[in-house]
Amino acid sequence: MATELDDYAIHQIVENMELVEGRNPRWVDELWFHIGTTDGSLSVAGHIGVYPPTATMDAAASVAYGGKQYDVRFGRRVDGDRDRREVGGISAEIVDAFRSWRFKLEPAEGQAISFDLEFTSELQPMEVAGPVQHRRDGRQVIWDLYQYSQTGTASGSVTVEGETIEVEGAVGARERSWGVRPVFGQIPHLGRPPSSIGSRSFWLASTAGDLSGWVWRIEGDRAGNPGGLGDDTGRTRLDGCMVGPHGEGEPTRFTDADLDLQFEMDGKRLRGGSVTLHDWDGGAHALSLKPLTTIYAKGLGYGHPDFRHIEYKDGVAQAETHDTTDAATIGQLLDNDSGHINPFAIEHFCEVTAGERTAYGVVRLSI
Repeated sequence: MATELDDYAIHQIVENMELVEGRNPRWVDELWFHIGTTDGSLSVAGHIGVYPPTATMDAAASVAYGGKQYDVRFGRRVDGDRDRREVGGISAEIVDAFRSWRFKLEPAEGQAISFDLEFTSELQPMEVAGPVQHRRDGRQVIWDLYQYSQTGTASGSVTVEGETIEVEGAVGARERSWGVRPVFGQIPHLGRPPSSIGSRSFWLASTAGDLSGWVWRIEGDRAGNPGGLGDDTGRTRLDGCMVGPHGEGEPTRFTDADLDLQFEMDGKRLRGGSVTLHDWDGGAHALSLKPLTTIYAKGLGYGHPDFRHIEYKDGVAQAETHDTTDAATIGQLLDNDSGHINPFAIEHFCEVTAGERTAYGVVRLSI
């Protein structure tokens, strides 16, 4: 059925705007963000996903503060309004494309958190060089995703259990992605992704002054130099780049990343470490990572047993609070019983040191 969006000259396939190419049930169109204060006291993360084949939009937000993680999650039916980025109390507004977004969580009874934050950036978005792709047995496409990331700063306020925290000069990253995604939510009976999709994933977006960098490395089990994110031969996949302000030069692309990371919690949570990024021009960029805050992305629906991305869930509203000083609670939040890699299961807001320069960024890790 035609919708109001079909009045605009924005079509890219021979269908109305309710439908997507191929009609794959894993088709997604998503927004994610993570913002942290540089003193390590507060992190806020959010996700909004649109799933046209299942007529569903969901949203979730998590706040890490005072030794607790607070989560809220909502779902609604999509009915000709894919462009309305509102689900339950969560909304995302484009104030100025590529330069300013507003993320809100309205206060509600029985909900411990709310926020109103504006994310701004004078830095270019960082696009993948080519889509993330993977086939099962050389036939069925189960991963065909395009994305870009962007770093910036944020200001506004966050309220936690009645306490309002004014936020100024916080740092963070956001990501937009769309296409076919195999993980995070599984349509029943479509089967598990193959093990060749990867064994461990490392994602980093960081900013310092007028520079921004991003890298995504998915570890494979086959020897050889890394391939692109569309390489499904079993080699390690890698993409990334470094950019400056809007309109100033082309991205400097990364070709490899040497990781020397230390973990805790059975090798699932980052304790610290270093990363050396190698670029096309032969340059090496050494970074040291120090986690300041952690958000367990099960709270955002990444691997949550009762709130699975992609699946239809009109009218769902959930709220949880977790004591993240308790090892047993953390173990439950890190548990992955999906049977496949979950690339974005844990998020760390980090201090990133590059020589004498101190930067901040977000690391996302798989379990």
